[in-house]
Amino acid sequence: MRYLKVVAKDQSLNNQADTVNLFFIQRSPSLPDELVRSATAVDVTADGLVDYQITGDINGNGVSGEQDRELLKKFANNVLKVNWLSRPAGLFRSINMYVSRFDKATKPAEVRLDFYQNEKPMNGKDKLMFSFTASDSVGKGSMKLDEEVTSYEAFDTSDREALQGMISLYLKFDWQ
Repeated sequence: MRYLKVVAKDQSLNNQADTVNLFFIQRSPSLPDELVRSATAVDVTADGLVDYQITGDINGNGVSGEQDRELLKKFANNVLKVNWLSRPAGLFRSINMYVSRFDKATKPAEVRLDFYQNEKPMNGKDKLMFSFTASDSVGKGSMKLDEEVTSYEAFDTSDREALQGMISLYLKFDWQ
């Protein structure tokens, strides 16, 4: 199984996420998780938009190019809008994204978002806070978040739109 671990941090301590780290991880049942590739994006100007990035080949096509940079920029800009990731300060929060179900043609039919929190990043284990599913209910390749997201007070309309954008862009990483 493959998953994408998304971490946003407030490195400048201004109560706003400014650094986005993406970890592309391969999980094998009998082995520890393996970090296959990673990417980082930084918002130095505190305007909620990426200013610098360390991209690499994030879409797995063998080339680190403009398509990778644009994809990371769009994805990270959405991550920076998800308030849950950067508040409250002092907690380590992350989202794991993965395809949880494929259709008969082996195309993604569901994407799962698992929200984790850890109060002791170096000592404790990540605790699953909640999970959401985005699914392609009509079979047209368009994933929509389930309505359960609207019931959580932790997410406003802007957060839900950012999560929806993350899901659409995640599928372009070709990391299933």
